[in-house]
Amino acid sequence: MLKLKQIFKTKYFIACISILLICCMFTFYIVFLWKNTETKTVSLPTLPVEDYATYSASEGYLAYDISEIYNGSPWKEEWDITTLPVFYNVDFKNSSNAENYEHKINIMKNKMKYLEEIAQNFGVTDNYTIKYGTEEGKLENKEISFQNYIYDNTILITFKKPIKLPFENTQQNKEQSEKIISYFIDNYKDCFGWKEAEKALHFDYSIEGKKYFLLYAYEKGNTLEQELLNYHFNNVCIITNEKNEITSALFKKTDLSDKIGEYAIITSEQAKQLLYSGKYTSTLSNTFSQNMTIVKTELVYRNTIYDSIYMPCYKFFVQLPHIEGDGLRHYDVYYIPAIKQQYLEYTNDIEYQFD
Repeated sequence: MLKLKQIFKTKYFIACISILLICCMFTFYIVFLWKNTETKTVSLPTLPVEDYATYSASEGYLAYDISEIYNGSPWKEEWDITTLPVFYNVDFKNSSNAENYEHKINIMKNKMKYLEEIAQNFGVTDNYTIKYGTEEGKLENKEISFQNYIYDNTILITFKKPIKLPFENTQQNKEQSEKIISYFIDNYKDCFGWKEAEKALHFDYSIEGKKYFLLYAYEKGNTLEQELLNYHFNNVCIITNEKNEITSALFKKTDLSDKIGEYAIITSEQAKQLLYSGKYTSTLSNTFSQNMTIVKTELVYRNTIYDSIYMPCYKFFVQLPHIEGDGLRHYDVYYIPAIKQQYLEYTNDIEYQFD
């Protein structure tokens, strides 16, 4: 009987110790781990919502119907993404902080090293010249040239002898344009360090009513986030002449090394409500009105030379009532930051009043 009591006492003691340990672990998590997690979230820096309508070219589109406008974006409304990264624009930061000739030359010197790497990928290993100053640089031989700029992350590749396509290409349409992109990808994706590539054909109409194609490709990503980033920051635009020969390419490989952090994002529906409340940016002079019709939405990264940071935004296409004589419709574009509002800092000039 005594032995049985001792066993019960031992089990009771073990149970008490176990409960005490659980309580200690829970307290430790609340005091230290949970607190640290909360601090991380709160400590993300506030992001400025930049408006540079006076600097940028107006961004609008023309089409007979919104369904005609496409750009090969991989984003889909059903994507389950709750956070996205925000980056400093390294080129903007470097060029803005370059106070004198020496600083600018050092920036261009580093850019020229990368230019040489790309040139080598195209088979340019000797018999070439390099010239650069404070604004731009150029590497070339008799067959090809590579040009870059201090304010941008784009390399202009010019084929001095245009590349003739191995198939007949008498007219520019969607099928032929995608065929050109596929040909370029098959032959040159390794030059950009890409394992796999995706086509991203852009289309709308010119003011004269002519069909307007832009031939883009980008490196395929392993995740949805990487796919979106590559589409905006690791791509190439293929340029052809009137004979539909490839004359040049604009290769963009943005430096995303200066990451600010991962930010929680809002839904497109929440962004739409912010648009109606007037918290938008646009390169157009037209003020958004409550009675305007939103016809298309995209999740994008703004990445012009004027952006000090690369931030995800919702891009809203709005149909204007005016119709051209040939039936073309005008579509204005308005941007809403996809980042949650507590991380944003608005300036007075972008809180618009409605008409």
